[in-house]
Amino acid sequence: MAEVEKMTVEKAAEFLGQGFHCSQCVIGYGADKLGLDKDLMLQVSGGLGGGCFHGDVCGAVSGAIMAISAKYGYHTPEGAKENNAKMVEKLQEFETKFKERYGTIVCRELLGGYSFSNPEHAQKIMTEGLTKNCPGYCAGACEILDEILKDEE
Repeated sequence: MAEVEKMTVEKAAEFLGQGFHCSQCVIGYGADKLGLDKDLMLQVSGGLGGGCFHGDVCGAVSGAIMAISAKYGYHTPEGAKENNAKMVEKLQEFETKFKERYGTIVCRELLGGYSFSNPEHAQKIMTEGLTKNCPGYCAGACEILDEILKDEE
C-alpha cells in the first residue's frame, strides 16, 4: 500500500471546492493508497455524492466503501467464498466507526434533514452553507479508512 499524505479538513475543503463530491474525495484518497486508477475511480464515484443525490448513504461513506471493496472484494465465485465475510466485516467496522463519530451514515441527516433531490432543499443546502461540515466528514472517513486498510499491511 502506498504512503499517502494524510487527508485533512483543509485538503478535503480544497478538493470539494473544485467541484468534486465527498465520494470522489474519499475514493481519490483510497485510490492513491491502494494504487488504483484514480481518474477512473473519480469518474465512477461521481454519482454517489449527496447520498446518490437523494440524501441516502453519505458520499464520504460510499467512497470509503469502494476503497474497502477494492482491497477486500472479489470478482469471481471462488473469491466470494474466500473474501465476502472479511469484506463485510471491514465494511461494518467502517460504518460503526463513522456512526460513532457523526451519529449517522445518512447524508440528509448529516445535512440537517435536507436532501439534494428536493430542489428547495438543494437551494437551502447551498445558500445556507449546510455542506460546511462535509470536509470534516471526508477527512474523518479517510482517517477511519486508514485504520481499516492498515489492519493487514
